[in-house]
Amino acid sequence: MSTDPTSYELPPAVPFANEGKTVAGWTLTWGVALGVLVFGIGMVMWEAWVLITGGAIGLVALIASQVLRAMGFGQRSRPRGKVDGDGDWYA
Repeated sequence: MSTDPTSYELPPAVPFANEGKTVAGWTLTWGVALGVLVFGIGMVMWEAWVLITGGAIGLVALIASQVLRAMGFGQRSRPRGKVDGDGDWYA
């Protein structure tokens, strides 16, 4: 371990400003949470149709999130290319 205060390495790129808080991300989060809640209620009630409904809600949330991501409402992907030495990290 070096004692030099400037002996650190910066990450290859700046992190995204939205921290993953996108429409697609929130759709997946709340949809799966609702699906798990309904599934849990179905486990307590011991009703097959409630269990299936909870699973279906989770599956629809997963598909909807992927569709929203494909439409551009998800996290942007980083541009591909050279990472080391291609511009200012802070820019």
